[in-house]
Amino acid sequence: MRVVAAVVLLLLLLALGAARAEAEDFRTPSPAAKATCDCSSFETALAEARALYASRQNGVEMPLTPVMHNRYRASVDGAFGRAACLADCENVPETARNRARVLLAEAGFKNASIGAAEWRARLVVVLAAMTRCLEIEPSQLACQLWHAGSRGLLARGSWNPLNIRLPSQLMAEFHSARGGVPPGRDQGDGGATRGEASMLLRVPRYAGGDLAAGRQLIEEARSAPNFGCRLANRLVLAEALGRTGDFPGAHAELKSIVDGGLPACGSERYENAMSLEDAARCLARLDAFPDTDPGWDEDCRRP
Repeated sequence: MRVVAAVVLLLLLLALGAARAEAEDFRTPSPAAKATCDCSSFETALAEARALYASRQNGVEMPLTPVMHNRYRASVDGAFGRAACLADCENVPETARNRARVLLAEAGFKNASIGAAEWRARLVVVLAAMTRCLEIEPSQLACQLWHAGSRGLLARGSWNPLNIRLPSQLMAEFHSARGGVPPGRDQGDGGATRGEASMLLRVPRYAGGDLAAGRQLIEEARSAPNFGCRLANRLVLAEALGRTGDFPGAHAELKSIVDGGLPACGSERYENAMSLEDAARCLARLDAFPDTDPGWDEDCRRP
């Protein structure tokens, strides 16, 4: 059953935008220092934390440089600390604190260059925050998305045969997080659709995977206006084509991603830069070994 756990981990990293640390070229320390915040000015403080988080994309171009990376890391870490503090403001209504919890989750999933132990500690905080969010607002879609993601990633260290049900449970939660809208039109850039499609493509059939359904879902998402603004969506599409035997289609999609460069739209410019590197690596492997799995399960990083 451990193969299922490994698959769940890898697909969640891709689907939710977390970078695999061993592939990150820039290794800056990222201490989890506890931040302070002004609970009496909650709305202002939350707006400032959001602005800090948004600033992680400033000045990002290809190729990525250590300066870009350090600016990105500082913005993400600062936002995570502030959001964690604001989520603990006892005199603020829980529904307002949920907005801080969502920011905490978004920042907590950005793992580029932080150590495995620290990232796991952040995921524990994220899961607790998302669990509380759903206790207050069970239909909060963003909290459903991040709850599924953090639960799946944390499960990798404590897998047992009974968890054969976990992939199906996570897929159901991703599906619910879509909120009933057409594929790809959820959560800004289709994060819940991407999560559900990735699991359908990567989870073994006996645990709920379905290649045809995964391909259909991500192909339907292509019509969403923001689909191309997040290159991770297009990487999942290329993977779906390749996994269902359409290697020329997968190659064409990857080449289009690489040739197109960074999209002008979307709020995930640094993440898109990392996706461009993934696409180039997968394309090179397909060039070298046509009609062969380039290593989708490891984002084409296997030796």
